[in-house]
Amino acid sequence: MPDLSLPDFSEATGKLTGEFSAFTQQLGEALPILEQMGYEVTTFRVTWGLPPKARLRLKSSGNADVQKVNAIAAKATGGGLLVSTVISSAAMAQRIQSTMKMGTAYLDIDFAVPPKISMKFIGAAASQNEAPRDLDDLEIACK
Repeated sequence: MPDLSLPDFSEATGKLTGEFSAFTQQLGEALPILEQMGYEVTTFRVTWGLPPKARLRLKSSGNADVQKVNAIAAKATGGGLLVSTVISSAAMAQRIQSTMKMGTAYLDIDFAVPPKISMKFIGAAASQNEAPRDLDDLEIACK
């Protein structure tokens, strides 16, 4: 009979857990900066595996002053490459939102290998119920 036991991932899991915890702490420290920029967290989803994945969805309030947002983003230092990328992407989304006169911006940030940031904009006249749906939020029943 072949050996079907799983390899010991405890060392790798411990290292990943430590790095992921440090990352979430840095992200938590960046949230007040993002709030000052006019964003709120709508969801933060974690998928625990090798490697762990996280998805953060931010929603803009739609009325942030772009000059203020740029100043806040310029002052924000530290927190690592991913956190600074999130802050600069949030500032970019606010500039796009203001230039195109959009009502609400959504940033979906996938912290995975490789990381990905996507931006979605809802028109100013659209209702707030028209938030973009995340396919991961849909529950599909198979019969």
